[in-house]
Amino acid sequence: MRIDKEEYEAWREHPVTAAVFAELRDLAESRKQMWISISWGSGDPDREKLAMLRGQAEGFAFLPNADHAKLFGDEE
Repeated sequence: MRIDKEEYEAWREHPVTAAVFAELRDLAESRKQMWISISWGSGDPDREKLAMLRGQAEGFAFLPNADHAKLFGDEE
């Protein structure tokens, strides 16, 4: 199934989508703050824990930050 750019933008602007994206951004930010707290604040060298937090932050931030081209490629 191909979603054109106009449909994608309409979906992004929908209030429910905006609310979900806001929550995902908040989750990403909370993981970043946890990473900072663990690495900087406590000096915990647990690389696995830090990598997990970074991966979660990047995962939560991906969709809210993705544009049509990033998800579906260039328009034909």
